[in-house]
Amino acid sequence: MYKYIEASRIALSSIMAHKLRTFLTLLGVIIGVAVVTAVATVIEGANVYITEKIATLGSGVFRVQKASLTGFGNFEKFLEAFRKNPDLTMEDLAAIREYASLVDQVGAQDGGSRQVRYQNVSLESIGVQGVTSNTILLSTIEVEQGRYFTGFDDENRKDVCFLGADVVEGLFPNQDPIGKVIRVGRYEYTVVGVAKRIGSLLGVSQDNFIQVPLSSFIKNFAQRRSSTFLMVVRAKEGVPVDAVKDQVRTIMRTRHKLDYKQADDFSISDDEVTQQLFGTITGTVAMVAFPVVGISLVIGGIVIMNIMLATVTERTREIGIRKSIGATRRDILVQFLVESSMLSAVGGIIGLLLAITLMTIVGKFAPVPVAIPVWAPVIAILVSTLTGLFFGIYPANRAAKMDPITALRAD
Repeated sequence: MYKYIEASRIALSSIMAHKLRTFLTLLGVIIGVAVVTAVATVIEGANVYITEKIATLGSGVFRVQKASLTGFGNFEKFLEAFRKNPDLTMEDLAAIREYASLVDQVGAQDGGSRQVRYQNVSLESIGVQGVTSNTILLSTIEVEQGRYFTGFDDENRKDVCFLGADVVEGLFPNQDPIGKVIRVGRYEYTVVGVAKRIGSLLGVSQDNFIQVPLSSFIKNFAQRRSSTFLMVVRAKEGVPVDAVKDQVRTIMRTRHKLDYKQADDFSISDDEVTQQLFGTITGTVAMVAFPVVGISLVIGGIVIMNIMLATVTERTREIGIRKSIGATRRDILVQFLVESSMLSAVGGIIGLLLAITLMTIVGKFAPVPVAIPVWAPVIAILVSTLTGLFFGIYPANRAAKMDPITALRAD
């Protein structure tokens, strides 16, 4: 153990004696570790973001829609399904509500984009969503002010609306919006409630919306059929979600008159499918990105090997003296391996701290999801140390093989 402590002390004194050369030597390792850590941080941030922001249906909840992208690389299949599959209807919703005994809640929504006005203020391209009154139970939306729709509003096609935070700020700066009448397209709606702020998704605001009762939306903006119509289903407590999916699938296939040989002409998807889809995408990105950015670590290792070869040449006489007073070949080998490993480990630590600092700043000021994975610091230091160890073997072995008499004669 003493020999390793002594080797570390000698290595540290050598590193501190040539600070500028050490920094330039470590630049490749610093950049390599920083880039690898930054890529890992972005990928981990994307995975966390998917779980928290995109996959928000919750346990036991799934969607029934005309078509959905359920796998990485099957976009053409999605387009074909979207073109061929029939639009879902209110009759489909009514059938699931009547016959799906395992279902706790069934909601539906439709949507489009409209101009919204209040007095002399107008907002363009606002997302207008027609929703059932139980949507508040099937989504992450919460009431900030006023109330949400009731079953009475939906059944009687009431022209009332529920506003997102951005719409309130745009139409009613420093005003109470409750009870005000706004114009959505050509139709007037009375504001009954305001949603709590949701935030943004990849830099795009999720608070720029207006919700109206689905029956009112269909009356004013849509026909009985719509390509954007979808249903949200929640299983009863304690019922396996797969059993509920099977029941809903049977009802839909019966309504659409499909025999057992025909594929579904609708799509059922949940958070698990969404996470698998995006997980496949981020996994593919990682498979491509890590080998590419890892090249910088290899370059950094080659630079370390080069400087260690130069160090061996510079310290030839020192090696000769140590061997003449009893240092073995193993002692010399350990000394230079410890030095090369310490060099790259220091570079790894600097690169790691640089990446964490930069990504923290990026996460605060840019719409890029970042999250530092627990394994990143450990892997960064381990890989950088192993890089120095691997590329230090040849210089260390060369130093260990020196003849002490020849080394003492060196200038």
